[in-house]
Amino acid sequence: MDFDEDKIEESEGDYVEIYSRRAIFWFAVFSPLYAGILLIINLWVAGYKWVISQVILFLLFSNLLLLFIVRALNIKPDLEALRKFVSGSTPLTSFSQVMPFFQLFCLTLVFNIVAGIVLTRYFFKKYFPDDDYYPRSVLWPILIYVLLTLFLGGGGF
Repeated sequence: MDFDEDKIEESEGDYVEIYSRRAIFWFAVFSPLYAGILLIINLWVAGYKWVISQVILFLLFSNLLLLFIVRALNIKPDLEALRKFVSGSTPLTSFSQVMPFFQLFCLTLVFNIVAGIVLTRYFFKKYFPDDDYYPRSVLWPILIYVLLTLFLGGGGF
C-alpha cells in the first residue's frame, strides 16, 4: 500500500493501523455519518488529508438526496400516534399508521447500504487498494456509537 510518505507520522515502523473495510461498511448500515468519520480517521492517519473534504461532501450530498426523496415520495409518519404508542396509552391500530414508518425505515436502510458501498468500494478501495494494513480494533467506536445513540435519542446520527 502506498502512503504519502511526507505526511505520515511514523510511530512504530512503516505501517499504519486503520479501520477495516468491513468495519466501515457495517457502521454505514447503521450510520453513514459515523462510518464516514471512521474513514476520515483512516485517511488522516494515512496522510490523505485532501480527500477528507470529498468524503464530507459525499455524506452531505447523500443525506440531502435522502431528504429530497422522502419529501418527493410524501412519506409523513404520524408522530402523534407514535408518541401515544411509546407512552403505552394507545396501540398502533391501522396499517396506514405503520406503513410510513416502514417505508422510511426501508428507504433509509437502502440509502445506508448504498452509502456503505460507496465508502468502501470507492473511497476505501481507491486509497487503500491492498489488504496489507493492520486493522484497528473497533471496540472503542462501537462503545462510542452505542453511548451516542443512547444519549441522542436512539435514532442514531
